Amino acid sequence: MTTENPLAEVRRHAEKLLTERAQSDATFRTLLKDNPHAALKQLLGTDPVPALKITVIEEQPGEAVIVLPAALDASELPDELLDLASGGISFSSFVLFDEKSMPKKPAK
Repeated sequence: MTTENPLAEVRRHAEKLLTERAQSDATFRTLLKDNPHAALKQLLGTDPVPALKITVIEEQPGEAVIVLPAALDASELPDELLDLASGGISFSSFVLFDEKSMPKKPAK
């Protein structure tokens, strides 16, 4: 079992998807640099946290950029992420039938 912060895991996954797409699609790369929220919406179908400030930095040759994520208490998620989880998902299934569609009992 991993002890990693779930938020860090989600962030790493999203960054991987974004960078892979930006490496193979020049138009998407430009969109990601100019409007990260629009790029997220295009890639994921939604902008998961519209109030979040997103900064995209393009590394230059001979340069390395290291990003240190904000220190978060692992037991407390930001309100924006809690809002995403609070809705939940519900699934219901109903089967309608009448006596005519019931299987016949075998005769004895």
